[in-house]
Amino acid sequence: MIKSEISKRAFFISLNSKSNENRLTVSMLNNIYSALEKGEKDKNIDVIVIKSELEYFSKGAPIDELVKFNEAESKIYAKLGQNIIKKIREIKKPVIACVCGDTLGGSFEIVLACDLILATSDARFGFDEVNFGLIPGFGGSQIIAKKSHETLAKYLVFTGEKVDADFLKRYGIFLSTYKDKNELELNLNLILEKFESKSLFAIGLAKETINNGLETDFNQALLIEQNAFTVAFASNDKIEGMSAFLQKRAPQFKDRWEDFEEIK
Repeated sequence: MIKSEISKRAFFISLNSKSNENRLTVSMLNNIYSALEKGEKDKNIDVIVIKSELEYFSKGAPIDELVKFNEAESKIYAKLGQNIIKKIREIKKPVIACVCGDTLGGSFEIVLACDLILATSDARFGFDEVNFGLIPGFGGSQIIAKKSHETLAKYLVFTGEKVDADFLKRYGIFLSTYKDKNELELNLNLILEKFESKSLFAIGLAKETINNGLETDFNQALLIEQNAFTVAFASNDKIEGMSAFLQKRAPQFKDRWEDFEEIK
C-alpha cells in the first residue's frame, strides 16, 4: 500500500495500491502518517518526497467505505487526514509532492499541504466531494484559499471540476509544470541537488517561520521572522556558513533539527 525508501538522503513515500486506485482508506492514511513520522525523525533524511507508483496519484476517498460512516466515524476520518496536513507543515524538512495523472479529493488536499509541488502537464486536480454531497475535510478549502485566493477555492469546491496542472500554475499553485514523468524526475533531482549544499537547519527555520507567519497578522509575522533570524545566529551553521564565505570555500553544514528535538 505504501512503499518507502531512502535515496541520496531523500525519503520517498510512494503510494502503491493499484487494487483500490490509491484511494485514501483509513489504513492508507495511517501508513502515510507513519511514513512522515519516520522521515521526520531520521537523521539520514534531508528531504521527503511523496509520489505514486501508478500512472495517477490517487482517485481520492474510498466511497464504498465512507458511505457506511456515521458522524462520529466521519470525524475520525477527517482528523486522520488533517493530522497528515499538520504533520507535513510541522516537519522541519522540505516536503515535495510529485504528481502525475488524477489527484482527487483528499489526495489533492495532501498535495496542497506540501512545500513544493511538481506536476506533469497531464495531471488533473479536483475537489470531487461535492459530487457525493460532501465538502473537503482535510483542510484543502483553507489551504488553497491561502495559497491562491478565495475565488479559486470556492470555484473548485463548488463545482468539483477537474483542472489540469497548467490551470493551477496560472494561480501560483505550481512554479512550473513538466511535459512527462521523466522531465519531472529530472527536475526533482536538480532540486534535491540544490538542497545538498544548503543548511538544513536554516531551511527548517525558514519553513517554520513562513508557515507560522501565514497564520497571523503582518506585524506579528514580522516579529516571528525577527525571532527566527536571531535564533539562526545561535547555530553552528551560521558560523560555518559565514566562515566558509569569507574563506572562499564550500560550507560543511552539520546542524540537524532532530538534535534540537531530542533536547526537548
